[in-house]
Amino acid sequence: MKRDALSYLAAILIHRGQPLLEALILTVFLSVEEFGRWSWATALYTGVATLSHGGIPAALLRYSALYVSEGESLLRKAFMWMGLWAAFGVFLLGAISMTVPTQVCVLVWAYIPALPAFLMAEVLRTYLRGRYENERLIHWQLWSTGSWMLLLVGLTWQWGIGGAAMVRVLQPLWLLFPVSRYFIRAGKAASREYPGFLQFGWRSLWGNWALEAIFFLPSWFLGWHSASPTLMALWRWATLLPLNLRALFAQGVIYFYPAWVRSVQAPHVLYQKQRLRLWGLAALIGIGLVLLGMGWTIFPGESYLSARPYYWVAIGVGFLWSTEALLLPNLLSARGHIHAYSLAYAGGLAVAILFYAVAKENLWIYLGGLAAAALTSALLSGWQIRRLSRAPLLS
Repeated sequence: MKRDALSYLAAILIHRGQPLLEALILTVFLSVEEFGRWSWATALYTGVATLSHGGIPAALLRYSALYVSEGESLLRKAFMWMGLWAAFGVFLLGAISMTVPTQVCVLVWAYIPALPAFLMAEVLRTYLRGRYENERLIHWQLWSTGSWMLLLVGLTWQWGIGGAAMVRVLQPLWLLFPVSRYFIRAGKAASREYPGFLQFGWRSLWGNWALEAIFFLPSWFLGWHSASPTLMALWRWATLLPLNLRALFAQGVIYFYPAWVRSVQAPHVLYQKQRLRLWGLAALIGIGLVLLGMGWTIFPGESYLSARPYYWVAIGVGFLWSTEALLLPNLLSARGHIHAYSLAYAGGLAVAILFYAVAKENLWIYLGGLAAAALTSALLSGWQIRRLSRAPLLS
């Protein structure tokens, strides 16, 4: 199990390190305005991708833990439904691209082939995680990340932002080709029904939509209000590391999720076992982020110096999202209380929108909305766990 955990940790670092590596590479080769246009297009793509998964990964993670002996048939069902959602995502991304300036619109179009590839890859990642096949996962991610990085450096160095866009056009090749055998096996597998699979995915969908909207609405609103690629570039660097911390910790939570599904312990007991570990790790990484901020003038450099005050605040926001606001709702989900999970993040989104509606071009208000949403989600899910356990949450 220890070797499996280390493999999983390595896979997380490789996968979640890609946004940072991309920002580092593109900051070197692109101007601030070009990097801002790229960041704007990336935010639109990522937002649409999170609206287009249909709850399939959440259902697959749970059912991979429940149906341990099932393999290709479960994967076949997930691929089939994700294909339908991918078609919806491509249509939505194309429609949204019409609302932004032409130079950003062209970059968004480059993401259209990447969207189905990303969604299918997310299904396979979830399947491997749910079955604790993490060594296979890391081999795949090493190959795909290495190919992606070589292409990104070479094509961006040669053709600038156009070369970076070409890397996204080629994403189905470098991302899915190494794991094509899984698609072949799933296609040959017998079709089978899994009671409650789609219902669980649909119920989790609302909570996941709310969660991801909290993080991507600021980029959407900021771009549409300001129409400024430079401001988008500053926002990207101010929030990239702190908010990616939430995504990194989410992968850690996913590692324990199958075990929580099978556990007979109450959610509040599981919470008490995990909370100190999570807080300590988040604090340790937060200190590392502070040290990185002290070298801001070296990288990303003087051109992004005005983003550093927002970066300091974003570290605190990232800490909030990496602890209770992440752990408590996922404990509820693992124990089958998916409505409570969705309610927690829907409440967070409702509070965040109150901030976003008046923020316009004010980065401080967007950060305030993110912090308020984290606190709201933690309080709502904590209240649900107290109600379910009928005992004090903190001891």
